[in-house]
Amino acid sequence: MMIYRLVEKLKTNKYLMGTVYVGAGSVIAAFFSYLLQFVFGRILSVADFGTFNALLSLSYLIGVPAGVFGVSLIKHVSFLSAEQDSKKLTALYWKLILLSLLFGCFVAFAIFLLRHTISDQLKIFDTSLILMFGILMGTSYVGAIQSSYLQGLLRYKAFAFYSVMSSFYRFFMAVAAVLLGFRLAGAFGGMLLAAAAGFLTAYLLLKRNLTTFENLSLMQDYKKIILFSVPVMFVQFGLMVLNNVDVILVKKYFDPDMAGYYAGTVTLGKIFLFGAGAVATVMFPTISSLAARGLNYGRAFFKFLSLQLFLVALGIIAFSIFPSLITHLFFGERFINSVAYLPRFSFFIGLYVIINFLVVFFLAINRTSVFLMLIPGPIFQFILINNSHKDLFQIINADIYAGIITLVLLVVFFVTLNNGKRTEEI
Repeated sequence: MMIYRLVEKLKTNKYLMGTVYVGAGSVIAAFFSYLLQFVFGRILSVADFGTFNALLSLSYLIGVPAGVFGVSLIKHVSFLSAEQDSKKLTALYWKLILLSLLFGCFVAFAIFLLRHTISDQLKIFDTSLILMFGILMGTSYVGAIQSSYLQGLLRYKAFAFYSVMSSFYRFFMAVAAVLLGFRLAGAFGGMLLAAAAGFLTAYLLLKRNLTTFENLSLMQDYKKIILFSVPVMFVQFGLMVLNNVDVILVKKYFDPDMAGYYAGTVTLGKIFLFGAGAVATVMFPTISSLAARGLNYGRAFFKFLSLQLFLVALGIIAFSIFPSLITHLFFGERFINSVAYLPRFSFFIGLYVIINFLVVFFLAINRTSVFLMLIPGPIFQFILINNSHKDLFQIINADIYAGIITLVLLVVFFVTLNNGKRTEEI
């Protein structure tokens, strides 16, 4: 009876249940994302798999503004929703959709103009693949708007459903295109169709929150969104460069098969990133809430930090002891050459998980100047890879050195921020 009452009480906590819905949706969506990688690892050639991951890494860098804009939009939509300003919510939605389509055309056109440069630098000689990739990148801002609206309106179930369906559409349509013989250009074409299906799904979910469109003046709203986005953009860009520039440069400097094997190593390593990185996802709203209310968040921070360090240590041990087993489990024999690199790369991923954790903590307490700590590491990483790339071990070493530099700077930032305070008072 007591357990039943406890369960019923928990069900009435909308924030807790929202976390459960969003968490479950994120896990399932991530499952389809990783499943796409593993299926492609088996049905594509090693060289094509390397090309796919190089473009995927490039997409993360190009998509940084979309992700940052989405974070800022969540905050503003939440504010308008609390004010129950449905007219402005509707006007903002449709105007942002239009602006995102126009900006998307600019992004696609820019990639079209740079297609030969991209082809030369990444050794991708099928320009139709680059064109399809450019069009796909042009749609990324539309998806960010709809996702942000669902989160900002506190539509937890709807957001989880949208996340899962978007990831499923992407997996199903991309794989189907490759199996039908359209190769990588078809894969990105399938993703483009998936983006259209995701747009329709999100619109149907949001329809009840939208009213008749009125042409309202939104200049102040645009300013608020942009002002919040600027510092967060530098933070996200720094993290994305640190975690993706190696894949792009490997595609540039190594032969297609070696780039494919490195992509396999990175894909396996990011399983570790997803698992251990979940701690930061849970930590962010907890610390944000405590900080916003002026409460002590020191103890909570150190509890999360202890859990994070434990999971990182566990992940490094597992990937160091069982690299062959993990590689065979997901990719089979085709990526056996990736086994040698996995233990060392897992150490870099461990560093990155801790770096991401600390950055998320600083954002939770509104210390956006943390982006300054993310500048030296990626610059050093880029220079070192460009000057030393005889083998893949040198690439991973450059990643590790950049990670250590960044982590040391973040620790110094943490100590300077607290400057003599007792740890329990952070």
